[in-house]
Amino acid sequence: MATPDDLRAHVLSLQEGLERMTYYEFLGVRPSSDYVAIRDAYYDRAQRLHPDRFVSFGAGSLQRSAYTVYKRISEAFSVLSDPQLRVAYDEARLRGAHRLDDVARARRRSPQERQISNNFARIYYRAAVGKLERGLLRAAWIDTQLGLSLEDAPGLRELESRILEDPEGPVALQEETIA
Repeated sequence: MATPDDLRAHVLSLQEGLERMTYYEFLGVRPSSDYVAIRDAYYDRAQRLHPDRFVSFGAGSLQRSAYTVYKRISEAFSVLSDPQLRVAYDEARLRGAHRLDDVARARRRSPQERQISNNFARIYYRAAVGKLERGLLRAAWIDTQLGLSLEDAPGLRELESRILEDPEGPVALQEETIA
């Protein structure tokens, strides 16, 4: 268990690194880490460094530092757990950026996507929408069903209906993909 002095030193070192550390470094993961490793690192750091843990230290600069660090931990998780934002961030990082700019981070979700709370279901939803736009009905159907297996969200149900109502939908869904 970390001592109060260890926590203080950790928060202050992270605060000093705000302008030079990558999101990966901030969460303590490798760029090759998968979603589960990123999520686990986020939960660990968020629990250890939540600003409320520093109330007993007084309402001074340490608590403000912890709040600043906590915001960056949340930002890092938000970017790295979203596949599209992560790709944009990795490209920006190759150009020397340590953070994704505000405009890029503010990628807006569609109203249907906002109704999906499960991250994995949201990923399947995005994949299904992309495949549907490319006319890959069977692939879109599979992703939609995978998303629905995680969360019965209105956006996923609407997507399911769009696939079934497509004139090619029933035919595409009945085709056997294994020879």
